[in-house]
Amino acid sequence: MSEPMTFKRRFPWGWVLLGGLALLVVAVMIAARNAPLSLAVTSPTVFQAGERNPVLTASGYLVARHRATLSAKVPGRLAWLGVEEGTRVTKGQIIARLEATDLEASRDQIQVNLKQAELDRDRGEALAKDGVLDRASLDRLRSAVATLKAQLAYQDALLENMVLRAPFTGTVTQKLSEVGETVSPGSAGGANAINAIATLADFDSLELEVEVNETGLPKLHKGMPAEIRVDALDAEPGRKPLRGLLREIYPASNRQKATVLVRVALVDKDPILVPDMGAKITFMGEPFPAQTLVLGRELVVRRQGRPFVWTLENGRAALRPVELGLENPIGFLAKGIPADLPLLVVPQELKLEVGKRVHPKER
Repeated sequence: MSEPMTFKRRFPWGWVLLGGLALLVVAVMIAARNAPLSLAVTSPTVFQAGERNPVLTASGYLVARHRATLSAKVPGRLAWLGVEEGTRVTKGQIIARLEATDLEASRDQIQVNLKQAELDRDRGEALAKDGVLDRASLDRLRSAVATLKAQLAYQDALLENMVLRAPFTGTVTQKLSEVGETVSPGSAGGANAINAIATLADFDSLELEVEVNETGLPKLHKGMPAEIRVDALDAEPGRKPLRGLLREIYPASNRQKATVLVRVALVDKDPILVPDMGAKITFMGEPFPAQTLVLGRELVVRRQGRPFVWTLENGRAALRPVELGLENPIGFLAKGIPADLPLLVVPQELKLEVGKRVHPKER
């Protein structure tokens, strides 16, 4: 007779391991929930009494108010060019000359004929005094001299047309022709003719050209001050913005962009500035009568329609009510909070809870 089968029960190590993992996951979740968040801390922007309120910001480019593309008055071949890119010229300075050998020869011929006509006139006047030459013949001699002088003046004008002079003091920004090329005014001269010789700009007349949205136009007026930050100058640490004045609001709108063109004159100059440099401009309104705080838009949160800011109190996040005023390019004018209040910069996707521990970090 055989013995009955017996089953040996083993210890449930699998369930113990699974339970331990579950406890570990719960512990990690609790630890992660209680771990402090690392958030940037900042303070309100403070404007002191007398500082101007920024009302509008825009971007634009430097342009020269006095700028000209220089071309010859008559078609011809370029015989001499005295400028390169960057050459500084003064008003009336000769920039280029066209070939004029035929005109010069024609002038020389007229000059010789004029000298002979003047000799004939002088002899005629002497003969007329002696009664040998009649008055009509003397008048014809005098008329011949006057005619040749007029022809000589006309020839000098033609020769002057072969010379290109600077219309104002400035700097050559582009050289568009080379010696030996045929140049022509406007569209004359055929397809192979070049219409311009050089481009000249007066760097002393540099100003900022800005496209302003139509909705911001009511905030602007002629003569209002502005602060200009040129991209090429921002690399210098501690560089203050350049001062400017709104010179002109153009009486036309771009229907595609819904913008209006505005020109801002530079009060401060810098030798590094050249046309087409990019810049950012802030138009400044009236001065603040007292110390004023401004909150960035990203710092303001709303609860039940009321504005609050996240602040750091004893290492924990707290909501603090704030009174908001008018809006400017920086944010909202604010009241009801101190100027040194530590404010938390909370990303929009983060669900921050009151009392959550926060570890501040540099912004």
